[in-house]
Amino acid sequence: MIKKIAVFGATGFIGLPVTKALADAGYQVSVLVRDADAAKAILPGNVNIVEGNISYHHDLKRFLTGIDAVYCSLNVAETEEIEDYHIETDGLREIINASLECSVRRIIYLSSLVQNYQQENNFDWWVFNVKNEAVNYVRDCGIPYTIFYPSSFMESIPEKYRRGKTINVIGESRFPLYYISYIDYAKMVINSLKVLGNEDREYNVQGLDCYTTKEAAQLFVKNYTKEKLRVKITSLGFVRFLGLFDKRKRYLAKKKEAINNYNEIFSGEMAWKELGKPNITLTEFARNLS
Repeated sequence: MIKKIAVFGATGFIGLPVTKALADAGYQVSVLVRDADAAKAILPGNVNIVEGNISYHHDLKRFLTGIDAVYCSLNVAETEEIEDYHIETDGLREIINASLECSVRRIIYLSSLVQNYQQENNFDWWVFNVKNEAVNYVRDCGIPYTIFYPSSFMESIPEKYRRGKTINVIGESRFPLYYISYIDYAKMVINSLKVLGNEDREYNVQGLDCYTTKEAAQLFVKNYTKEKLRVKITSLGFVRFLGLFDKRKRYLAKKKEAINNYNEIFSGEMAWKELGKPNITLTEFARNLS
């Protein structure tokens, strides 16, 4: 039985709610962070916070000793270049090596559904190559694994798209996305720990409703009653232009190009069947924030 879980990326956009959900579910959760004081300010008191560095093998071995399962929420930073150190591959390799030495029994890895757009319509982005490489590391590591490929998260609308009283949509998506709340995703992670033994699993994680990014933003604004917001559409070409001078904007433009053109087909049946059907619609999500 899985009891002790180590989380990497515990203070991030998705790592934080998953860490909280694991702790609330009764698991003994430990997190490895660079800044323990900053982590203590946002993590529950029942989470064991360990200060250390993923790139230091002795830190990882000390951290992972006695751990049953590892959860990884790692990403390429917006300012990274192709030749840089990538925590999503270089760091992941170190985590896997230490996990093998410490006899960790399962590795859970958060990936992305939109990375499937790589090589479609001549789209080629080194970041997606990194993500695919990371997936292959997990598949080949020899530890029973679970890989999650989520669609877009509802929380990105107020937490990433919002600027003041504006929901800023970059470009217009050609196809709808199956938005899911990280609350429902966290429940799937927890249920996977309960139902899986030594088998390997890969789950596409999708929500109940599908909308284009513009439709999703408009629906959110309509049902968010705490204050009046508006939707603004910013040209993708304009963001590309800004990307000539700003690494973050260049990263954002490539990411939005993929999201806006990826033809996401519903493929979440196995996740719904084995881990539970999502409960939260985008309308409910917006109303609950009000």
